[in-house]
Parts: sequence; structure tokens; C-alpha cells
Amino acid sequence: MSNKPSGLFSRWTQRRQQVEEERLAEEAATARAQEKTDEQDLSDLEVTESQLESSLVQESDQEATDEAKVLTAEDLPDPDKIEVGGSFASFMGANVDPTAKAAALKALWKQPQYNEIDGLLEYALDYSNQPKLSAEQSAEIAKKIFRHVTKKEDEVKEQELAQAAEDHATESADESTTASLSNETHIDSEAPEDILDIESDDLSQNAPDSEGETKETVV
Repeated sequence: MSNKPSGLFSRWTQRRQQVEEERLAEEAATARAQEKTDEQDLSDLEVTESQLESSLVQESDQEATDEAKVLTAEDLPDPDKIEVGGSFASFMGANVDPTAKAAALKALWKQPQYNEIDGLLEYALDYSNQPKLSAEQSAEIAKKIFRHVTKKEDEVKEQELAQAAEDHATESADESTTASLSNETHIDSEAPEDILDIESDDLSQNAPDSEGETKETVV
């Protein structure tokens, strides 16, 4: 009886250890498989990147070669055979021959969507056969065109005449003022002489006669 429990416990312990070892072994195998998968993915990624870089280098070299090469009409499709509304982008490159580009544009403008003209377009009128104007009509048109110029010239002349009249009036006023001042100065210069003459006359009337007699003062 005493050995059975110990034997059962021993078997249970061994089984638990086996299960744990199997689990650890399975995890290790899974980890190794994951590592191999990661290594394979990394290797594939490196190969893909290498191929992509090589492809990009080849494309860039091809583009450089294409840009350096001048495309002529033989290298491009026939522009007259492009359907209505089709793309002419291949003719617009910088390396396209100007002659081929001009031919493509000519074919483009021939398409019907660019030839629709309505009656409201001013450039659609015929200006090649205009009626000749008479001398009176030409003079009237010239008068209307140059009326602003002549008006400006008339205004300038009026301003010049007004300025000349103002200057003349100012000069006349200055001359009048100068003449008036000159007359006043002349009168002032003559006044003392007259006073002296009057004083001399008074003195001569009241002066004693030659015989030394004094006249009586009449009251």
C-alpha cells in the first residue's frame, strides 16, 4: 500500500517533466523555424532590393538615353492617324524634333473640336474689305480722337495768357507805386525851399530901410 502512492507520484512527476521537455523542445523548434523563416525573408528582401535598385538604374540609364536621343517623325506615331480627342503628349517632349512637333500640332488643330466657330467671335469677321472713309468722316474721327490733346493744349495756352496778364498787372501796379513814391519824394524835397523863400520874404518886408529908420507897426 505504501509503495503505490509513491510509484504513482513518481510516474506523475516524470510525465510532467516529459510534457515540459516536449513543450520546451517544441518552442525551440518553433523558434529555430522562425529564425530560418526570418533569415529567408531577409535574404529574399535583400534580393528584391538589389533587383529593384538594378531596375531603377537601368530605367534611369534608359531615360537618360531617351532624353539624349532626338525623336524624329519615324520614331513617333503618325499624328494624322490619332483619333479625335486622342493624346499628343508624346510629341510635346523636349527631345522631339521641332518639325515633328509642328506636324503634330497642325494635325491637332485640324480636329473638329477646334473648328467650331459661332457668330459672336470678333476675330471671325472679315476685316480685309473695309469701306474707305470720306474726307469729312476722316476729319470727324481725327477730331474725336485728338479732342483731348487739343483741349489740353488750349488749357495750357489759357493758363499762359492768364499768367502773362497777371504779370503785366503786377508790373503796372509796381510802376504806379514807384511813380507815386517818386512824386511824393519830389514834393518833400521842394517843400523846405518854399518855406525858406517865404521866410526870406517876411524878413525882407520887416527889415529896416537903408536910412536906418524903422517902420511903425500897423495895428
